[in-house]
Amino acid sequence: MDSLRQVGISIPKIYESIAAQAGGFNRVSFTKRDMYNEVRRQRSLQNGDVNAALRFLEVASRRDEKMYWRYEVGVGQHMCDLFWSDGRSQEDFRLFGDVLAFDATYGRNKYNLPVVVFSGVNNHNQTCVFATAMVSSETQSSYVWVLRKFLECMDGRAPKAIITDGDRSMRVAIQEVFPDAHHRLCAWHLLKNATSNVCMPRFTYLFRHCMLADIEVEEFELQWEAMVSECGVKDHEWVKDLYSKKLLWATAYIRGRFFAGIRTTSRCESLHAKLGRFVESRYGILEFITNFQRCVEFLRDNEDELEFRSSYGTPVIQTEFPELEKSGAMNFTREIFARYRESLKRCVRVTVLGCIESEGTCTYVTQKYRRPEKRWNVTHHGMSDTFVCTCLRMESFGIPCVHILAVLVRLDIGSLPKSLVLQRWSKAAKVEMSGVNQVDDTEALYRNRVGAFLQHCKRFARVACQSEENFKVYTEKVVEDTLRLEMMNGDAGDGAGSGHAAQGVRDPIGVRTKGTGRANEPFGSRAVKRRKCSTCGCLGHRRTRCPNGPRVTTSYTEQNTVPSQHMPNRDPTVIWDKQKIFLSMSICL
Repeated sequence: MDSLRQVGISIPKIYESIAAQAGGFNRVSFTKRDMYNEVRRQRSLQNGDVNAALRFLEVASRRDEKMYWRYEVGVGQHMCDLFWSDGRSQEDFRLFGDVLAFDATYGRNKYNLPVVVFSGVNNHNQTCVFATAMVSSETQSSYVWVLRKFLECMDGRAPKAIITDGDRSMRVAIQEVFPDAHHRLCAWHLLKNATSNVCMPRFTYLFRHCMLADIEVEEFELQWEAMVSECGVKDHEWVKDLYSKKLLWATAYIRGRFFAGIRTTSRCESLHAKLGRFVESRYGILEFITNFQRCVEFLRDNEDELEFRSSYGTPVIQTEFPELEKSGAMNFTREIFARYRESLKRCVRVTVLGCIESEGTCTYVTQKYRRPEKRWNVTHHGMSDTFVCTCLRMESFGIPCVHILAVLVRLDIGSLPKSLVLQRWSKAAKVEMSGVNQVDDTEALYRNRVGAFLQHCKRFARVACQSEENFKVYTEKVVEDTLRLEMMNGDAGDGAGSGHAAQGVRDPIGVRTKGTGRANEPFGSRAVKRRKCSTCGCLGHRRTRCPNGPRVTTSYTEQNTVPSQHMPNRDPTVIWDKQKIFLSMSICL
């Protein structure tokens, strides 16, 4: 049961599996209630849910030297905040931590503690987890504590860009802990707020264009003035406040800052959806941590598969520029190469009008096909072999724009310069990850040892269980040796024994967060729902006893003497005959 519960299988499913192995439910000598009682007994032996979780993290830190975890207690020694991050997550942040996205999710544990997952994008354009935290309240002080622990965990390396949903507590905490990071607001949440605050489809449509359009600052200001004048919301307080935050959401002002192509917190929402497959609302702290780590391992397994696909095989050439396409396939991962190839296909629509030469630089004027008003300048620095375009797509997304690719075609260049291959998008992004390889090797060696030892144990069990005497002797010996090794190592293997973690920490108090609904209210705080009458809608009685409704009688004689005006177009004798038939049928049965 413990082994199956560790991989997220519920107790009813475990009971069915045991019954199938035993040959039927009648052959199982215990019930599902006995299994639930055993789980409850194990939890009571762990000296509290939080203490068991802290011992689990302590044991994990012995296998992973870079494992970082901190917690904070509140009134009555109840745990209120918890933060942890393993070695591979820290190495991922070192390589892909330039862009950080985080959001709070609710209803993932029985205490209703909001879970904050810090995530980013790796070289395969896949979501990767940097750290995780559980907070007791979504206040500024809680977020400041979490962000400071995050900064301490990452050796003082702060992200360059952060994307959140615009929560005020988050925004103030980010300004305090990461003052140099550029904070961007989620585009989806802004459109949702525009729909609910202004309630005008035309305004939402125009606002979306102003926010996401790749235009200059002057054009943005003109479009904004035209939009507020057309919709008549120039004096709207929410619109004024939105315009004051334009540096946090307008593409015209954000352009040139690297956000890895992320505009919304949809990656966080997708990660929360994946998390729902591994954790449930009834889980405690220990069960949540163990199953959350399973979710992270699932994501890393997908990453390893993508790494393998990018390392072997060559994509089929599809463009008219095979040399540039092969160069992109050699440098970028498969997912990034697909985006690069789309830009290479569209570069034929761009025309190079001329070249302006100066000291060490050449500026190429490009124009979109049959669009003379759409012009961009691409500057080539010969000494450093770098290209800079006025559209700033390379600086914003890290992928060469169609204008730079058109200039490469004009110059008859057959391979991408190193300045146009961003290291975080390349296949060799993780070549220098020496620390994470050591962590992975240690974890892989531990699992290989466990797998090999289990095979020997199975063989030993088949021989030792053939007789009752051998079974008792070797069982006692195995238990004694296990206890002796646990005392030598100072742990109980899976975090269930005594370790060096604090033993006086009490379980957190259930909280109600602003993101939870009625189903996630703390136990005991939910008021009793009184039933209303379906006829008059009043409390205190039902439809059968409603004084304003039709009288419902239970007497057999009165049922057969109902006045005809209550049943128009019906013959009372027919009803009487049917009731006699039903009565005779019931007597026969």
